[in-house]
Amino acid sequence: MAPGANFIIVKITSEGAPAHGNEPPEDPFYDPSYIPVGIDFVLDKAAAAGMPAVLLANFGSIGGPMDGSSATARAIDERFGPGHPGRIFITGSSDDGGVANHAAGTISQGESIDLQINKNAGFLILDLWYADSDRLDVEIITPTASYGPYLSPVSNGTRDQQFTSEFNYYHNGSGVDFYFAENNRREIYVSFNGAAGTYTLRLSGAQISDGSFQASLNPARIFAGADSHFESFAVPGHTVWELAAAQHNIAPNSYVLRASWVDINGITRTFPGNEAGTGALWPGSGVGPTYDGRLGITVSAPGNSNITAYAQRSYFATLNFNRVAEGGGQYGILGAVSGAAPVLTGIVALMLEANPNLDADQVKTILHNSARSDTFTGTTPNPQWGYGKVNARAAVAGALDLTGIDPIPSTMAGSFHLLGNYPNPFNPATVIRYQLSVASEVELSVYDLQGRKVRTLVAERQAAGSYQVDFNAEGLGSGVYFYRLSDGRAHQTGKALLLK
Repeated sequence: MAPGANFIIVKITSEGAPAHGNEPPEDPFYDPSYIPVGIDFVLDKAAAAGMPAVLLANFGSIGGPMDGSSATARAIDERFGPGHPGRIFITGSSDDGGVANHAAGTISQGESIDLQINKNAGFLILDLWYADSDRLDVEIITPTASYGPYLSPVSNGTRDQQFTSEFNYYHNGSGVDFYFAENNRREIYVSFNGAAGTYTLRLSGAQISDGSFQASLNPARIFAGADSHFESFAVPGHTVWELAAAQHNIAPNSYVLRASWVDINGITRTFPGNEAGTGALWPGSGVGPTYDGRLGITVSAPGNSNITAYAQRSYFATLNFNRVAEGGGQYGILGAVSGAAPVLTGIVALMLEANPNLDADQVKTILHNSARSDTFTGTTPNPQWGYGKVNARAAVAGALDLTGIDPIPSTMAGSFHLLGNYPNPFNPATVIRYQLSVASEVELSVYDLQGRKVRTLVAERQAAGSYQVDFNAEGLGSGVYFYRLSDGRAHQTGKALLLK
C-alpha cells in the first residue's frame, strides 16, 4: 500500500453476518443506487483534501447485461477515464469462473431450442439478453410441470411477468429492463425457487433478425457446493460482472500465490481451486470476454491466498480456520478475486503517489505495458489473464516515467551525462550514475516535489570519468524526488521514487 495513503471506508453493500462476540447480527443488503452515492462521497473528500483517489468496490457477481451498458456502469464511466486525472476505479472480474454458468447461442425464425439447467436445492437466477429487434416466446418446464408459452412483449416499453410456486418470470422490453441498460437488448429474468432437478427454458423464435442470446446463472460458483449449471448451450468465459465491464474500470482477477496455510490450531488449510497450483490462474476467477466482445480483464494479481490483518471485532476474526498461525491470531486469509483486487489497488495507489495526474486509461495502459507473461499465462493479451500478471515495480516505474514534472528544468550539458539511478523505485538507498567528459566542478543534489533541496551528495571538482554515488533516503518520506547534476554552466535532472 502507498505509505502516504489515507483510507475512506464506505459500506454500500453487505453479505450479512451472524451475531458474534458483542456484535449484533447484520442483514445482507444490496442496492446499486448506493454505488454512485458512495463514489461521489469519496471523490468529494479526496477533492477537499487535494489528493488523488483510487476506489475499490470489492464485491460483484455475474448477472445483468455484462457489457458495461447498465446505469451503474455508465455512472463509473462518467466519473473516471480521460478528463478525470487522479481518479481510478477498480472492481474485480467476479468469483464466478470455472463453472458452466454462461450460455450463448443463436435462434432462427420459427426454431425452438431447449436451454437446459441443472438446479441445486437453493434459489437460482437466470438472466438472458437478446436483441430488441427479435421476439422470443418462452415455455418453462420444471421437474413437476410445464408453463406457458408466454408470448414475447409486444413492444420494447412493456414487460410480461408471471408468478408460480416454482419461479418468478419477467420478460422485459429493452426500455424496461432491470438494469436501465442502453444496449438495445431485451431481458428474460427468471428467479427459480423450486426443488432441485432439471429445468428447461424453451425459446421459440417468433420474430428474428439477429437471433443471438447470452445468459448467466447465479449463484453458480466453484465454492458453492453442488453447483447449478447449464446442461446445454454452455460457453466458457463471459464471467466479468457488469460493473467490472465498465469501459474505464480496471478489472483484475486472481492467480494462486499460496496454495495452503496453517491455521491457529495447527491444521493445514486450503481454498477451493488452489489445487491448480502456485502461479496458475485461480479457477474461480471471472474471465472475459465481456458480452460485447471486449477482453474484460486488465491484469491478474496474486489473490489466492493472501495474508491480511483482521479487524478483531469482525466476523472473519471468529473463523479460526482462516486465521493463520503466525502473528498471534491477528492475521488471516484473504482469497479469491476479492483477495487480488486490494493488491492491485495498492499498486495503483503507488502509481498515483508517483504521478497524481494519471487518469484511468493511462493507468490501464501502464498496467498493460508492464504486465509479465509466463508459462501459465501463455501468449497475452487473452481473455483469461488480460495482459498478464501485474508487475508492481514496473508499473510504478511506468507511472514515474510519465510524470512530466521537472521543477528544475534541465539545460544542455555537453561535458557530462546523467545515467539515471538503480534501483528505482527504491528503499532506502539507490545509486545515481553519471559520466564526465572533462574535469568539472560538480554538484549533485536531491530535491523534493516542492523544489526544496533535501540532500547534497557531491560538491567538488572531479576528473573526467564514470561515477556512482549512493543516495540514502533515511529520514525522508516516501514520494518522488529529483536529483540534479550540475557543472556550474549546465545541469541535468533525473527522477527517483522512494517507497517505504
